[in-house]
Amino acid sequence: MLFVVTGLDKPDFLAQRLKFRAQHRAHYEGLGADLILSGPFLDPKGEPIGSMIVMRRSNQADAEDFGRRDPYVTEGVFSECTVRRWSWFMNRPSGAFED
Repeated sequence: MLFVVTGLDKPDFLAQRLKFRAQHRAHYEGLGADLILSGPFLDPKGEPIGSMIVMRRSNQADAEDFGRRDPYVTEGVFSECTVRRWSWFMNRPSGAFED
């Protein structure tokens, strides 16, 4: 199953985001092939203000647990973080993923 993790940074938290960026990236890189895509949300100036990650996990509870262990969550960078199951409908690589 695919899940989308979205997090929005607390206002004026760019320094904290940069401080924990390597740990945040390492957390999701640890998924290996189960990391489908990821990247930051940007403000009008192009500065990162949040994150979106698409990952494969076996169930909702596992996805939520993994999302809660993101250093941006544990270190208080995100003001909010959600984990939702997602179905890749359009422009999905043929046969690449099962829902």
